[in-house]
Amino acid sequence: MRTKITLSKDFCEMDAIKYVASRYRTTPEKVLKHYFVQTGIIPSGDADNDGYELKSNELALFHDLGVRPTVFEIR
Repeated sequence: MRTKITLSKDFCEMDAIKYVASRYRTTPEKVLKHYFVQTGIIPSGDADNDGYELKSNELALFHDLGVRPTVFEIR
């Protein structure tokens, strides 16, 4: 089953998100998607391998900004 993660466009315009994206020469949308892959929320096959890994302080920043993914599994 697939689920949809929806973030407002305003969220992608936050200075902190844009700053992290600029560090990796990518878009805010792509860096957020990378965050979801790196934290295991979406499978790695659903995103391009951009050749970078977000640092722990960047992961914490996204979490503090309200990007709080949860993993939900039913077996």
